Amino acid sequence: MRAFVLRYPIWSFLVLNYLISWTFLYPSYQLILEQDTIPPMALIGIIGAYGPSIAAIIIQAIISRKDLKVLLKKLLKVKTTWKLILFIIIVPIFLYLLSYLVSAFLFEGNLHINWELGISGISFWVLVALPFGPMGEELGWRGFMLPKLLEKYSIFKSTLSVGLAWGIWHLASFSFPGAAIPEFLTVTIWSVGLFCLYTISLSSIYTYVHLKCGGSVFYAIILHAFFNAASNITFDFFEETNDFKLLLSNYCLNIVFAALLGYFLLLKKRSKGS
Repeated sequence: MRAFVLRYPIWSFLVLNYLISWTFLYPSYQLILEQDTIPPMALIGIIGAYGPSIAAIIIQAIISRKDLKVLLKKLLKVKTTWKLILFIIIVPIFLYLLSYLVSAFLFEGNLHINWELGISGISFWVLVALPFGPMGEELGWRGFMLPKLLEKYSIFKSTLSVGLAWGIWHLASFSFPGAAIPEFLTVTIWSVGLFCLYTISLSSIYTYVHLKCGGSVFYAIILHAFFNAASNITFDFFEETNDFKLLLSNYCLNIVFAALLGYFLLLKKRSKGS
């Protein structure tokens, strides 16, 4: 087994990660849907939510216990510039707000801004987002998988691979409305493909932050939390809408803007030889 893990560390991580996550997340979601509440047994889903981090720890321990300490220390790596911290805080919200504003202009949505509610709700939504996706996943995606890929492959190929693997990881979550694919979309091959484009586009920005902060998982978690909170924050600034065209436009534009920003940031990093 160790020989296989040493030879195929990425595949070993992905297989174990998906096995842990899907085994616990899918039945948890089904229990919640069946009972229309959160029964105690549904809490097993928390194990699944932390599947990427659990898998990363196990696979890294098999490869090298010494390097496991290095991996875990990435959670405490907080030294960086104020410029990057502001980037992490502002960019996820800005991208979603920009997408909404363009969509609202195109489809006559609400453009009246509630500054008080929007600003006051930022910390709340980020704290709500932290315990699950961000804290459960980033030790795996950006702590383990991305650095391993960057050892052999280009920035762009590594980013694409992590983004696609990250999207596929949400397979169990597709069974629960709003857990991954937005509630206004039904689960089809097209919405799943669109969601994977979303994770790939965001992955480019995560890779940029990873490179800028020396591989810190701490800042990957914070970035993840702000991206997860961005839609709720946006609809605090504006009123939530059920307009399908506006919501779809908002979602698609967010993918496009994130992909363009990430592409140019990574292109800049590559040109500098980083």
